[in-house]
Formats: sequence, C-alpha cells, structure tokens
Amino acid sequence: MTRVDEFDSFYSSTHAEVVQVTYAVCGDRQVALESTVDAYRRAWRDWSKIRDRNPLSYVRNEAWKVTSLHRGTHPLRRRHEEDSDTALLDALHELSIDDRRLIVLMTLGNTDLDEASREVDVPAEEGIENVTTALATLEQKLDRSIDEVERRMHALANVTDTLEVPTPGTVRSAAKRGRQRNTVLLVVAAVVLIFGGGMVASDGDALASNEALPAREKIGAEHPDFVLDAQKIDAGNLLSSAQVGALDPEQTWKVESTDEDVANTTPYATCPTKRFADKDPLKVFVRTYSAGTRSERVAQAIEVSRSDKIAMRSYQRLVQWYSDCEHPRVELVAAYTVKREFGDFQILKLRSHRKPERTFTVGFSHSGTITSTLVHEVDGTKGPSVEAFAKTLNDSVKKVCKDNGGQCSDAIKVTRTDPPPTSEAPSFLGIVDLPPIADIDKVWAAASASAQPNPAMTQCDKADFSGKEVQRAESRIYVLYQASELPQEFGVAETTGTFSSDKKAQSFADGITSRIESCSRDTLSAKVDQHQTIKTPQFSGDVWRVGFELDDKKNTKVYYRTAIVRRGQHVAQVTFTPAGRYDISQKEFAQVATRAATRLKYAQ
Repeated sequence: MTRVDEFDSFYSSTHAEVVQVTYAVCGDRQVALESTVDAYRRAWRDWSKIRDRNPLSYVRNEAWKVTSLHRGTHPLRRRHEEDSDTALLDALHELSIDDRRLIVLMTLGNTDLDEASREVDVPAEEGIENVTTALATLEQKLDRSIDEVERRMHALANVTDTLEVPTPGTVRSAAKRGRQRNTVLLVVAAVVLIFGGGMVASDGDALASNEALPAREKIGAEHPDFVLDAQKIDAGNLLSSAQVGALDPEQTWKVESTDEDVANTTPYATCPTKRFADKDPLKVFVRTYSAGTRSERVAQAIEVSRSDKIAMRSYQRLVQWYSDCEHPRVELVAAYTVKREFGDFQILKLRSHRKPERTFTVGFSHSGTITSTLVHEVDGTKGPSVEAFAKTLNDSVKKVCKDNGGQCSDAIKVTRTDPPPTSEAPSFLGIVDLPPIADIDKVWAAASASAQPNPAMTQCDKADFSGKEVQRAESRIYVLYQASELPQEFGVAETTGTFSSDKKAQSFADGITSRIESCSRDTLSAKVDQHQTIKTPQFSGDVWRVGFELDDKKNTKVYYRTAIVRRGQHVAQVTFTPAGRYDISQKEFAQVATRAATRLKYAQ
C-alpha cells in the first residue's frame, strides 16, 4: 500500500469518529469539523513520523488543541441547534477539560481507561478516580442514571452525521497549500516587522487578509506565531518581588539580580547539571530574590526556545535533572501536579540533609515556546505551602502566556502524585529516593545485578523470582561506594518481578509474607519484629526487620530490613543491610519501600 493509500484509508475509516469526539469536547459542530480537518492536514504533513505511533490518538489530540485556540470556543461556544443535547453539553463543559476528554474518549472514542488516560496524559489510577467523580457529577447535574448518561453521550454522534466532510485528496492538497501559505506568511510578517508596512490583499491571493478568507481557508491559519510572539518576552515578564513575597509573607523580599546572558553556564540551583535546558535558546532570563533572612532565597528562570516542540523537550529535560538528582544527602520528599485547563505543571520537593538541613521546592511550567522554572530554598524542613507555591508558579506563567501565544488560566488544582520517572531503570528506586546514612556525605550509586539468585532475599523469605509464574525479573544493587568506613556487606538490594496477572503477583507476595511471618517459629535463631503494613488504592506491601543470632555465647546478631510491595502485576522486594550505627529507622525504610512501590508504576 502506498503512503497516499495508507493515509486515505486511515482518514476514511476514522474521520467520522474524530468529528464526534471533538464535537462532544467543544460543543460546536462547525468548530469540530474545522478542527478535525485541520488535525488530519497536520497528520498528513507528519505521516511518516506518526503512521506507526497511534495516529488516531495524534489526530484526536491535535483536533482538541485546535478547538482550544479557535476563536469563539473560549469560553465554549455552542450553536443551539434543535438536534443538540445542550443540557448534556452544558454539564460536560462544567467539568475540567481532562475529565471531559476522558469521558468522551471512553464513550464516543471507544477507548479503554488505560488508553484514554495515556492520551489525556494522566496516570491510570488518577484517571479512574477522575472518571468516577466526573460521571457522578453528570448523574447529579442531569438527574439521570449512569446508563442514561452513557446513552446520551453516544447519541451526540448523530449531531455530526449530516456534516459534509472533505475527501482525503482535498485534505492532502490543503495540507500542501497550508504549508506553502504559512511559509509565505512568516516572511511577510518579518517584512512588516522590519519596515512597519502593511499589505493590501486581493481576491484569491494567498496573502489575503485573514478577515477576507473563507472560513474553510482559516483552518490552521489562526494559530499564534510562537517565534514572532517570543520577541515580546523581556525581563518584565519575570515575577516581581511582591509576587514572590506570597511564598513567605512574613519576610521582606527584594530582587537581587537579573541575568540575560545566554553564554552563562553556571547552574542557579541544586541538581541541574547545566544552567539552561535548551541548548540553543533565543533568550534567557534568570532572576534571584532574597528575603529578610540569609537562609531563604528564590530563583526564577525563563528560557525562550525556537519552537514549542523544543520548549517541551526543554521542560522534560528540566524535570529529568531533578528526578535524576545525584547530590550527597539530597532526597526527593514529594511530587505534585498542578492541573490547569491548558496543560499541567509539576512541583517537586527535595531536602538536603547536610547541616544546616535545607528544603527545596521546585516548579516547572511550559507555555508556547517558554519554559519556566521557579526554585525556593530555605533552611529547615518546612518550605512554603504547596498551594501558595503553585499559585506563584501559575502567576509566572500568566506573565508570559499572553505574550507567547500560550493559554492563561486562573483555575488550578494541586494534587499529590507519584514522582516523575528517572532516566535509568525507572521502575526501580532512584538515587534521589534513598535516605542519608549517619553522617556520611557521599552519593549513592546503583548498578544492575542478576536476579538469580535474588540479591534481596533473606534467610526467612527465600524469595525466588525465577519461577515459571515470573515473566521477567531484574535486580539492582545500591552502595555508598566512596564511603571507605562502611563494611562490604552494607547496602540496598532491590529485585522486581513481572507476573502474567495481578492475581499471580498477589499470590507470590502473600507467600513471601507468610514465610517471613512464620520465620521466628520455624528458625530458632531468627527474630522478626517492627512489622508495618503499606496500603493505598494503587499498591500494598509489608515491611519488617529481621534479625539472626550468629553466636549465642557472644550475643552476636545481624539485622536486615526487608519489604515486599505489589502494584498490579508487579512485585518488588527491597532489602537494606545496615552495619552498626550505619542504619535507618523503620519509618525511613517504610518510606523507601513506599517509593519502590510508586516506581513500579513505570514497569513495562
């Protein structure tokens, strides 16, 4: 099948469904049609890149993005035709955009929860919780049962059945013309900027004014020019000292310095290995703020990239620097998502256990070609409230989004989430997940190891991850290799196993738990204590301290801390081998085990 035939077949078999889904999200059939056609035009331009990567998801996403930028759909515009279920559309519009898209994808889009959650970019566990709440809200708003709501959702498909959809050839031709027209328009815009001139359009001219073009020719032409908009960004788009002051109102804040040097390479905060995530930014701004005390400071950085795609990659690289943080005695404490209608942000809280102890709160945002980072540092274990920090982070976005063609919003919701994945072995504990040990000021190091025999196994559990029920097993060893004072046996071992089903994984974990619980009775030299249970809607597990008497006369004992956690069809065993005073508390080890369970989210 040729490339053209392949695209035409895809278009013909999917366009009706995409129009239906887009209509249910935006509530305007004409906007839905225009946005869908525009999305397929984009798909044809990038067909070689997306043909093997779920092109239907790509088209639905692009169509949704176009509706959010289309004039008249913000706030939501509806044409109250007689055949529209306006009550349902009104109820859907009162939901957040993520919840609305999830429900639409799972009904009109014929997708399951996992696929819908991936498309909306929310964790599956969060997706099911959001869908459940959103459906309950629709039931209440419409005063109808869930079955009736679902029936009315599917009935929305009838509204778009009468729309005249262009042929595949028309879409491909329009995509080619659109590329040529956009190129010319960029040149014209540059000339206008340089000479301050204007243009007079004539009928049929490719350079005709936007107002003179037919509606169908505006598809894809109403998007902001991110590169030209970026020229408006300057130091005035940075936060003021008054806005930063909301993080600690009891202090007197002032701007220390503002740096616009692209060539400066010195990192402005802990964890990043470089100053800027964009390797070739158009502009950069770094502003530092100080409070009345020397221990508290804030830094804000803005990076202006050459395209929104580069900015998104820079955003992801920034988050990765912190999720991969490898500084002595620095630990990741918590992660949060700031949910917005036009794209979510992330917040991480880290702690340095050096003296004095110091807490870092870091926020990352992306809007158009802008990537922004906000860092707050203070001595002690208490930073600003995450709500106040999220609001300040959103304020920083509002300072740039209008000048950068991005989408601004005052409505935000902060939720506690799993940490972002590490770049190496994301389903295992990261270096940033491990606690400090005594007064050792060294960095943890990790290395892969064979899972047969299981390096995390103890004499009590004898956990064997090589059974036929185990589809895959892997192990990693963690050591403080630069700490010469530690004995060779000190360290952490983790083994993960993937099973064919949740039930088999649970059975495996239950068997290990049973053996550990009975170990004190079965082995006279063993003592099992400090048992703690971990249980959340996403995962569960148990944590113990296991001791073995080596010499009865000398009362010599060796201790291990071990944990078994399960998340879906994945099981992890984590074992910590202390050495004398080089130990951690059971509470700290339970936190390590909990983090290991959250990391299983990224097991493939």
